[in-house]
Amino acid sequence: MGASSFFDALFFNFDQSNEFMNIFKSIINSLKIIKANQNIEKIKNDFVAKQIQIHQLPKELKLFLENKTEFDFIGIYSKGDDCIYFAKTGNNLNIEYEAVTESQVPFYHKLKSFAFTNNFKIEEIANEGIPYLKIKTNTSIEETFLLAKKIQQDIFGNNDETKYDIVP
Repeated sequence: MGASSFFDALFFNFDQSNEFMNIFKSIINSLKIIKANQNIEKIKNDFVAKQIQIHQLPKELKLFLENKTEFDFIGIYSKGDDCIYFAKTGNNLNIEYEAVTESQVPFYHKLKSFAFTNNFKIEEIANEGIPYLKIKTNTSIEETFLLAKKIQQDIFGNNDETKYDIVP
């Protein structure tokens, strides 16, 4: 074997091994992507919002006030338009509502009237053009529960059997 053919064979094998390594890396990367996608699907399938009925709300509000929830607010909703939020004010709570869709605007106005009728102060803000109502109830867990129950029944037409998802 002459010097020329030796170098040709050496570079040919080098090219083959490089090609083999590139294929091998590509397979490994593909397997990583498949595994990552499986993990994402598992997380999506595993995440289900906690559901409660209205009588279970005081327990959730207690956890919220004790900072045992993931976020600095919680809310409940059953069908979308009826989503009310609870915000801390010291050791008490306020009730809040956001009219994200056009179908929520009439409820926004009903909640505003509810606040005035019950002598609660309100604060209205627009969050990127979305009307947001803060009802300054400054109420205990039990009082907040009773107000939330009344709101859900009188304004949104829900009942004691309605199942609510906890937000977020």
